[in-house]
Amino acid sequence: MDFFLWASGFPGLLWELEYRRSRLRLLNDWTLPELGEDTARLLKDAQFRQSVVVKSDHAVLGEFWEMVISRQAAMAVFRLNAAPHRVYLLQGWSNHKEPEKYFGMLKETALPAAFAAKGRTEVCQLALAHARYPVLALSLEQQEIVTCNKAAQELFDGAARGRGAFTLEDIAPGEMGEKLLWASRYAMNEDIWAGTLMLRNGTGSILGSKARISPCSSGRGIVRIALLNIPERPPSCSLTPKTAPDGKPFSLKEGLYELLKQCPDVDGLMFSDIQSIQGKVEVYGVGRMFASLPWGASHAYEGTIAQDIERFGLDSLTVEDTLDSIKSIDWALFIPCGVRSYFAKPFYSADGLHAVLIFAFAGPASGAFNDARFRTLYEPFTRLVAQWRMLKE
Repeated sequence: MDFFLWASGFPGLLWELEYRRSRLRLLNDWTLPELGEDTARLLKDAQFRQSVVVKSDHAVLGEFWEMVISRQAAMAVFRLNAAPHRVYLLQGWSNHKEPEKYFGMLKETALPAAFAAKGRTEVCQLALAHARYPVLALSLEQQEIVTCNKAAQELFDGAARGRGAFTLEDIAPGEMGEKLLWASRYAMNEDIWAGTLMLRNGTGSILGSKARISPCSSGRGIVRIALLNIPERPPSCSLTPKTAPDGKPFSLKEGLYELLKQCPDVDGLMFSDIQSIQGKVEVYGVGRMFASLPWGASHAYEGTIAQDIERFGLDSLTVEDTLDSIKSIDWALFIPCGVRSYFAKPFYSADGLHAVLIFAFAGPASGAFNDARFRTLYEPFTRLVAQWRMLKE
């Protein structure tokens, strides 16, 4: 049977995700009656999802996409504000023959809304037991770990000072625990917090783990903490300056403009200052498309270029068309600024990823960018950012 003939008659939306390109492609043109042409945006734009999905279903959708990005089979049901009586199903799976792709479908279910709402006793059960990465549930009121999955038990095995299960103090003592509680309270208010957490594992070693925290169930003060498996960073550019500052008056904006002048076909240049410990990035853009962007605007680390680079261990990231992207930052920042494609290069210091240099274009790209095209700008950029950091301290 011809696939596209079959897909055209499927009573739902079929889609394909390409991880390294952060690109979601539709395989047919089915739409939700409540959203019409915005149906595809429901899959791509996290902020749009929050605005149209019933609030109590936000957490389960967040967990669904976390499992998608981790290449695990996932399924979730949700409702829309425009029709809370109707229940929709999202289901996805990976294929070992094409590990860089993930396939999924969106369709209406036969479940009544009452069952979907009341039959889910704990939202975090969707991915707690089956996730291959460590997941814990933390009670903010009691400040204790309620439950965790097998991967978390193995990671923190031996951390408990007593004979019972490990506690919050065992894995995050002192300031580490205060930071974890702060991030958890932030997630309760804002639906999600993502960034770097410092924790103590079962052997007593301190580890810096990329984490994603989300409400576990509404009204009970419990959050779900996922410690994502981040690959070792790839060989890339260092932020160590190769020459000393020359004593001239310093301006980050003027320095970025000088770099932009050296690539006349680029419509905008952006420096993203990565602060994953605080769960955020700050951006500094020059060029006509970033003229109205506040200098040093802050964005949550979740859904950023930096998160994708660290999650997939990328040496660079190309987005050929932001309208196909699943990253929140593309919909919140780049699309409103008129950016249709970009090439992003990560830069590291001894502490990990600290900066990303982004070359932005007003039109979609016809193919992947060549890293060699921008390589001559990397060294002057490292000097510029190193001097800026030195003057900030």
